[in-house]
Amino acid sequence: MGKHKKWSAEAKFEIALLALKNEMTLSEICTRYEVAPGQIQAWKKQLIERGGQVFNKADKAKKIAEDYEEKKRVLFEKIGQLTIERDFLKKVWNKFHVGSE
Repeated sequence: MGKHKKWSAEAKFEIALLALKNEMTLSEICTRYEVAPGQIQAWKKQLIERGGQVFNKADKAKKIAEDYEEKKRVLFEKIGQLTIERDFLKKVWNKFHVGSE
């Protein structure tokens, strides 16, 4: 019985990409990386079927970053507004407080 090796996502991608490029034969890739041909075919199929998700994730991350920046901007505006209101109330309080003595 053969050993089972855990492959990183990067290694799977590299091997599947080699298979897609056809720069090496499948048997050469199998020998070089010590992986079964069926496994390479499975990774190749996954890369073809789900390769587009790489770009969707980048778009999603960009949207999340934009949402974060918008929320941050709104919070800073609110902080500024509250600071102005607090300063105004301090002045008014001091006028009434000083005048009542």
